[in-house]
Amino acid sequence: MVKYETKGQDVQYLHTTLEQGESVFVEPGHLIYKTPDAKLDTGAGGFRGALSHMLAGSAVFLLKIDGPGNFGTAGFLPGKVFEIKLNNSSIFAEFNAFLCMDSTIKYSTKFAGYWQAVFGGEGIFLEEFTGTGSVMLHGHGQVIEYELKEGQEIQAELSHVLAFESSISYNVKRIGGIKTMILGGMEGEGFFFANMRGPGKVWLHSISLLELSAKLMKR
Repeated sequence: MVKYETKGQDVQYLHTTLEQGESVFVEPGHLIYKTPDAKLDTGAGGFRGALSHMLAGSAVFLLKIDGPGNFGTAGFLPGKVFEIKLNNSSIFAEFNAFLCMDSTIKYSTKFAGYWQAVFGGEGIFLEEFTGTGSVMLHGHGQVIEYELKEGQEIQAELSHVLAFESSISYNVKRIGGIKTMILGGMEGEGFFFANMRGPGKVWLHSISLLELSAKLMKR
């Protein structure tokens, strides 16, 4: 079994150990180091995955790493590494969150919708992971987990949505009127919320890449 170890406290990275015969898929832009015996090969996602990665500003292909050996991966901002275990199930995650996954997981992409593309700050596609095994993700800042019961809802500011199970009903709504949007826009805040209804789990990150970029542009 692939061994995943989370290192660090507030600024975390992932150290992964592979035995002979074990493989994982990795987002190339998140790879920090590897041992010489860990072999690299490209090959996940296909043409659609390559196209969506290019449009999202991410790496074109995923890397396959074959054991034995070990390697390290991390996110682009300080934050937390966490594991989602799939049992013949699916999740959706925003681009830049994915670090690596078991080779038993299938990867594909899904159009996130017009408002996600304009106001989400993380690209116009979501990454879909399906199967049985572990998916390792990185959240900016702190990772907040909600488990919604049947019919229970939560509204999350769009750029804070990290991942959610495929059982979650997901749509985007505008919160507030024109005045709210104008005043909010002056501060670089979001005004579109993801309305998410259970059953299922939702993961949010406390730092929005969109809002952080807006604040830095003012300096």
